[in-house]
Amino acid sequence: MSTGDLEDLPWKKIHADALKNNERSYIDPATGYTAFTELSHLDRGYCCGNTCRHCPYEYENVGHPERIKEQAREARKKKKQQKANDTQEEEE
Repeated sequence: MSTGDLEDLPWKKIHADALKNNERSYIDPATGYTAFTELSHLDRGYCCGNTCRHCPYEYENVGHPERIKEQAREARKKKKQQKANDTQEEEE
């Protein structure tokens, strides 16, 4: 498949539109499956190892399931801290 062919894939425009609308997923027109957008992956905070189409983490955990638990724990910890910081700022 050439680079030109990749640009013509129908999901490319749908994904771009979903990102513009701040959407976390879209329906792949070829399969009918739900595909997560890059925003959804960034919100997760780590590569899930499932070779997702829009992985912003360069598939770093594909084939390395032992990494996922630690990264998931760290992502949850980071989100919890961010939520606590946001709550503290609202109270001030």
